Amino acid sequence: MNILVTGAAGQLGSYLLDELSCEHNVRGIDLKSPKVEAHSDMISLIDIRDSEKVMRECEWADVIIHAAAQVSVEKSIEDPLLDAEINIIGTLNMLRSSFITGVDLFVYISSAAVYGDPKYLPVDEAHPTNPKSPYGISKLAGEEYVRSFGECHDLDYFIIRPFNFYSPRADPRSPYSGVITKFVQRIKAGEPIVIEGDGEQTRDFIHAIDVAYMIKLAIDSPVRNLVLNCGSGRGTSINELAEVLASICGDVEVMRAKSREGDIRHSVADISLARDFLGFEPRISLYEGLKAFFENGA
Repeated sequence: MNILVTGAAGQLGSYLLDELSCEHNVRGIDLKSPKVEAHSDMISLIDIRDSEKVMRECEWADVIIHAAAQVSVEKSIEDPLLDAEINIIGTLNMLRSSFITGVDLFVYISSAAVYGDPKYLPVDEAHPTNPKSPYGISKLAGEEYVRSFGECHDLDYFIIRPFNFYSPRADPRSPYSGVITKFVQRIKAGEPIVIEGDGEQTRDFIHAIDVAYMIKLAIDSPVRNLVLNCGSGRGTSINELAEVLASICGDVEVMRAKSREGDIRHSVADISLARDFLGFEPRISLYEGLKAFFENGA
């Protein structure tokens, strides 16, 4: 298959190139140049809002994996218009081009942020959606457009809702990087980590390699038109995360700060559907992923 990955220079996109290129023809587009040297010839610098260029890329593809997005909750609150332009208009542009060029499968990378504060745990795909931030709203709008193109234009799709994925390929320079990236960066610099609130808020952490692996399983499976959570199925509090990091690298100094606006209190995925339909099981534990992060950046 010919597979086009949007957001291919990002942490998830780069692992998708690794995961899929062994068995498929893979190309990527992104606004940024790739950090992985081996990906230099695989990625074209294209904005997903550029209709003409996107259409040309889609003409080649059998499968689109749409991972490009504005991914920061904080940024979406600061600039909701930009968030909507990228996450809604950009997604619509990819969907329209996919339909016109005859793409066989559209894989939309959504987010657990569409759920908002859970009414129960673990969160399954039938859980009501009630996003708290403009980011969650824009990702949910993207999901609805994907479903609409599926129903109106017979475009096969998957909607994947990753929970908190991490990897060494996340940009440590970004002020909007995830909590694990921030913690690792500060520990390596000999600085205290900053825990916001009481630290008892939970997240379902999963390595980006495992997210890419699940997406590969979806593409290679005979099933279509599903919404699937992607997580570890285990909740970890931020305090527990600090303890795991301390067990790997010794004493970790902790500072406390106030909670962030728009943040969700608890988040744990029910991954039963991914297990049942795809045979998915995460392969990298949080301890193993963090240990490799510190030891060799893998």
